[in-house]
Amino acid sequence: MTPGEKIELSQGVEDTATEKYEKFLEPETLEVKVFKRRWLQLFLFVLYSASNGLQWLQYTIITNIICRYYNVSRITVALTTVVLMVSYMLLLVPTSYLINRVGLRWTVLIGATVTCLGSWIKVFSAAPDRFAVTLMGQCVVAVSQSFLCPVPGKLAACWFGKDQVAMATAIGYHGICCGIFTCFLGIPLIVKNHERLDDIGNDLSLVYWIVAIYCTVVLLAVFLLFQDEPPLPPSESRALQKIKREASPEGFLPPLKRVLGNRNYLVLWLAWGLDTTLLNTAATFCNPFLVTRFKNVDAELGKLELLFSIMGLIGSVIVASILDKTKKFRIIFNATSAMALLWGILYGLSFYLENKVMVFISGGILATSLGSYCVVAMEMCVEATYPESEAVVTGILTMSSQINGIWIVLVTSKVLEDYGDMAAHAILCSALALATLLTIFHKPELRRQRVQKHALRCKMNSAQ
Repeated sequence: MTPGEKIELSQGVEDTATEKYEKFLEPETLEVKVFKRRWLQLFLFVLYSASNGLQWLQYTIITNIICRYYNVSRITVALTTVVLMVSYMLLLVPTSYLINRVGLRWTVLIGATVTCLGSWIKVFSAAPDRFAVTLMGQCVVAVSQSFLCPVPGKLAACWFGKDQVAMATAIGYHGICCGIFTCFLGIPLIVKNHERLDDIGNDLSLVYWIVAIYCTVVLLAVFLLFQDEPPLPPSESRALQKIKREASPEGFLPPLKRVLGNRNYLVLWLAWGLDTTLLNTAATFCNPFLVTRFKNVDAELGKLELLFSIMGLIGSVIVASILDKTKKFRIIFNATSAMALLWGILYGLSFYLENKVMVFISGGILATSLGSYCVVAMEMCVEATYPESEAVVTGILTMSSQINGIWIVLVTSKVLEDYGDMAAHAILCSALALATLLTIFHKPELRRQRVQKHALRCKMNSAQ
């Protein structure tokens, strides 16, 4: 490598609001190694994510029972999920700053500790007059969510090689789904709508104890086994990213300003938020959509919600693996977005035709497309903002789903009440169409891929 040869780490000459990063590097500084321990780190994070996901819909999945037992309204029960969104938006900036300061290990350890604390508070809330206690426990768990969502992209970049980073991100991002669909399956089986409130209290107490014990085991496993970063970076792009930060350390605000000034990132931010929100919203509106068109759908409701969670997880992992192998970012990105729009329309049409089989088929493929799109979009955002911290980038990205989720749920609920289910489906499909247009017309910018290829060429030239 000649002395004048450079590896460009800039945010792009077209973005005048950002700072350029350049570094003269020798090939010897790019020593990389992928460690087998990476799978243990990912597995531990999935266990932690599941401990949080178990408690997301812990109450809303049995709203009627919770309302009767604690003598509260449905809106009050809905607060147990609203606090998750509000807490995340309020705590995103401080926790993203903390992640950059203390690293992965302490971030996950703090999050697991807070989740565990919240679950133990709920153990003491199994009495009809203690809803305030259980809501307090849920608020504590909500705080831990802000330590969870920014981690998958950073963990994948720190531990996994260039041919596995998208798959690792997909598994980490959807780890929380393991907790959610375990909640869908387990809680309705344990908590029954008994005539005696004491019997309901016993069922709830059993759930609280199971979750608290599981969270405690996860906390101990994280404390003993979870590590910050491997001794050597897993890829050349990660090595360059670390060298740049060591050479010119910055605070939290300069990278944040550059990320928010990146037009490509902001376009993807909006598109990602719309599609991710619709994946969650489709499950949220399963009940009113099914009840409007079909009779005796209690059993089908749980199955459809479970289908959304499982297919979103499976689809994202498969598509992420394909992305790792082919690196066809734009083709896969546009294809998953178009598929989501197509199957979103068919999903709404299946309710109009009152075809239950079609509802399940189209709903499953819709969840697969949306889950795949969300992971690919997350990787595209990391690519567009390289070499910025993945925790900052993905942390701001996940806020998009919270912000868009509020207005989409409110508008869709109002339209559903005033104009019926087909008009509500039209709102959701319109949001999908907007996300698809943003996806198709945005300009992909694969900075991390360019730097990775350049670094490999430099190493090959040096070896010759």
